[in-house]
Amino acid sequence: VGWAWRPEEDWIVVPVPAIVSQEIFDRVQAKLSTNQKTSPRNNKSYQYLLRGLVSCGVCRLSATGRTQSSGHHYYICRGRTDALRAAQGQRCTARYMPASQLDELVWQDLCVVLLDPEMVRHALERAHGGHWLPQELQAQLAALTKAIQQLEHYQERLLEAYLVNIIELPEFERKRKQISQKRDALQTQSLQLQATATQRIALSQVADSIETFCAKIRPVLEQVDFDQKRQLVELLVDHVVVTNGDVEIHYVIPTQPEGPHIPFSHLCLDYRDHL
Repeated sequence: VGWAWRPEEDWIVVPVPAIVSQEIFDRVQAKLSTNQKTSPRNNKSYQYLLRGLVSCGVCRLSATGRTQSSGHHYYICRGRTDALRAAQGQRCTARYMPASQLDELVWQDLCVVLLDPEMVRHALERAHGGHWLPQELQAQLAALTKAIQQLEHYQERLLEAYLVNIIELPEFERKRKQISQKRDALQTQSLQLQATATQRIALSQVADSIETFCAKIRPVLEQVDFDQKRQLVELLVDHVVVTNGDVEIHYVIPTQPEGPHIPFSHLCLDYRDHL
């Protein structure tokens, strides 16, 4: 049985609906990309603790683990090895990042965070405008509520004065408008404070859960093997930015198993001191 291509004008187009949504497709592609970057099979000569997590602070590209012929292990910015950038004269000039020293620096810093969860609490406070003290916010809310009630009472008296002809209509309208504007402004402040109070109470609960998490991890930190270290790093470190001698560690604290994470960053200066 033979077959032959038909001319394109004779083709019959059959629309096929998408099996998955574009959003799900994009998320799968992103996950596959992450899995490829972090796969241990791509780094068999050395166990890179921070594989897939290091980026260059000079050109913002990611860094990959590589073992030199000398036997030394480094994280190397892709901007140094990319042929297209080299051809355009845009090769990144960032230094190689010694893998063992960088891994150890980040691990020790992570241990400090886990041993001292107050550091996380302070970072969250700074990120959200200072100490969260719901009792102070409640006092401010009470004062705003009282002020709104006083304005409403004043508005009632103003209406009574107009009804008994103590003030004329133009004066009544002018003062009523002023009261309404003040009341709207106070109500807006009240809503904003309520939202802030709710957020800070939630953050306080997050800080408490961090303390519980750290208490469970603390006793076993000295006994963990590489795979366990890697699991902790993947859970708590979002990415590490190396700018020549500076290392900036961006942590992410899981607040609940399937819920949002609270990010914060920590700057370790001059990792060269640890070489």
